[in-house]
Amino acid sequence: MRRAHGFTLIELLVVIVLAGILISLVSISVAPDPRQQLAREAERVGRLLATAAEESRIRQQPIVWETDLRGYRFYLEGAGERQLIVGDDLLRERRWEQPLTRLALIEPGRDDSTRVLLSADAPPLRLPLAREWVQAPRRVELSQDGAQVALDLDEFGRARVALR
Repeated sequence: MRRAHGFTLIELLVVIVLAGILISLVSISVAPDPRQQLAREAERVGRLLATAAEESRIRQQPIVWETDLRGYRFYLEGAGERQLIVGDDLLRERRWEQPLTRLALIEPGRDDSTRVLLSADAPPLRLPLAREWVQAPRRVELSQDGAQVALDLDEFGRARVALR
């Protein structure tokens, strides 16, 4: 008797089931997580705020970060004038990857320490960046489709992202 060469039906089914499991694991890990996307966005904003603070110290001119639910921009302020920073690839005007649903700016030690944006037509929040090396700590809270992230700025302008 000659034995047939090839795979049995059970062996083929096992391979197909294992391939299906591996494909589903890869697709789950590739699917974007809203919290992780928002955390990456907050990290980028933290680095940009540190860069803007350094630029403010170099120029000896105040820079203000202005943000709303759609995006953010940096302004130079001086002699009663505001000038949008253009021509600088890092401090250019940007849009959030996905529009935010809530944005809060918390500055401990101030009477109006918490300012919150909930609607797109509300006036933007403004965060002045100090020319000094030491500044008051602040917190920026970003919310988007149920995901919440806090960006904590310490006295030296370093940013730390906290998932909430």
